[in-house]
Amino acid sequence: MKQVAVLPLLLFILCTGLLIVPVMAADISMSAASSDYYFGFGESADIPIAIASTYDHDIDGTLQFSTTEQLQNAGTMMMSTKNKVYSHTVSPGDSQITISAGTSDVEKSVRVQVAYDYTNPSAIHVAMPEILIHFVAQPPQSSGSQAPVTSTSSAGTGNVPTSSSVQIVQQSVSSQQQSGRDGSVQQALSNGQLAQDTSALKEQLQNEAKRAELDKAAFEEALSRDPLLASVNESLAADGFTRASQATNPESGTAGTFSQEYRNAAGESATVAGWMENGAVPSVTETSTAQVNVTAPLAANTTYQSAVKQLTEQGFSRNTSTLNIAAGGGSMVNLTYQNSQGKRAFVNATTDDTNVTQLTVAVEHDAPFDYLPVLAAIAAGVVTLIAAWVLYRKFRQPGAKVLNLVPTATPREPFDHRNAARDLLAKAEIAYGKQQYPDACGLAGQALRLYLSWENGVCREMTNTELIVFLRSINADTVNVRTIFDRCTDVEFARGTLSPDEFPQMVTSICNLIDGEK
Repeated sequence: MKQVAVLPLLLFILCTGLLIVPVMAADISMSAASSDYYFGFGESADIPIAIASTYDHDIDGTLQFSTTEQLQNAGTMMMSTKNKVYSHTVSPGDSQITISAGTSDVEKSVRVQVAYDYTNPSAIHVAMPEILIHFVAQPPQSSGSQAPVTSTSSAGTGNVPTSSSVQIVQQSVSSQQQSGRDGSVQQALSNGQLAQDTSALKEQLQNEAKRAELDKAAFEEALSRDPLLASVNESLAADGFTRASQATNPESGTAGTFSQEYRNAAGESATVAGWMENGAVPSVTETSTAQVNVTAPLAANTTYQSAVKQLTEQGFSRNTSTLNIAAGGGSMVNLTYQNSQGKRAFVNATTDDTNVTQLTVAVEHDAPFDYLPVLAAIAAGVVTLIAAWVLYRKFRQPGAKVLNLVPTATPREPFDHRNAARDLLAKAEIAYGKQQYPDACGLAGQALRLYLSWENGVCREMTNTELIVFLRSINADTVNVRTIFDRCTDVEFARGTLSPDEFPQMVTSICNLIDGEK
């Protein structure tokens, strides 16, 4: 009888859990396996960062990455600080990024700070605890503290710098620290060797700081003259937006990545991000929750106008706009609409410099799934099984076998991104054989994006711009990938044609990447 008495308590706990689940707030968190990492000389200090999002949609934001190197010699300590900023989209569920502190041929420590800022609808700052990276001659078998570190979230934006810089801080090391050195170091100091090393190191850092400042100034000057950015700025100004901030990460005076934030009088924001190469910006990605202007060819398209009118009459309003705009006039536009019940609609279009080449409109057929009845049914089933088990144990005959009433879950087969990419390539070759060249190049580019994003732990398809910026952030070679993307985009947007052997060579290059060949 005491066993049966626990059933009401179990039912109460299960029902209470059902009431708690729906009110949990969605958020984004980041974590790393440890707060200390050790790498040998010449090793690339790559650290995986796990990201978990409980939102049910993509979140666009800014990833900030700061490194501070501490170098100490002859009673002097100097620090070099570098900051990088990237636009980054976090998908629902679990994903991963990789941060890199580069390599070193000398013993030193690098302090790393990672943060993510996004707005949904208010500004939220997600900050990781500081991670310490050690470059040593002989890394220990155990990589320091194995306790994982997890981010914290707070309202507003953080204090992580939003532009690249190099800082030099010089301060004296205490006499107690100095006296703790061994005799060989004291002897070298007396000979002036360490003083010379410190002077050379200081001069090197000063030259690096000066070069970084010159590159930053030249890079931002080139951005201000770029015709594509001028066009985007003009379009946003027509919508009432003015530029509020700019974050740049130059690799030189003519190459690097950037992100610009615009705001209007109502406090709404828009973000423009991209990269520069050889002094020109090939394309940018414009993202906003406001109803910004779409490209001129799409705005003038009668089919698009009719679709927007119909969605408006059905109670839909636009809540997210993403425009991937190329310098040659082509663009890919993705618009998301939502009604008061949370039902969404999507308008996706591809344009060249004058016409709309592809337009699709899709509306979610069903309202968001109501999981409460299912959970209640599961809870009732569990309670019934427990009650049946208790009664069976009470009245069963000796020697009877207890049946396993809970079915075994069927394991879910993991997604094979390599085969999926090969299937897309096969479809691309079929389209090419039918002389459907824009479709063939579009499928080939999609295959390459799918493979590279899943292979690097992102686990979602990215735009060309997002993928190039991400690959740069992990120090991957982007020359061949960028060439394939550019050629696919040219043909897909009708800005170029393929030579007879170009497409087969492109497919071979993608196959070699998928198969792990050079």
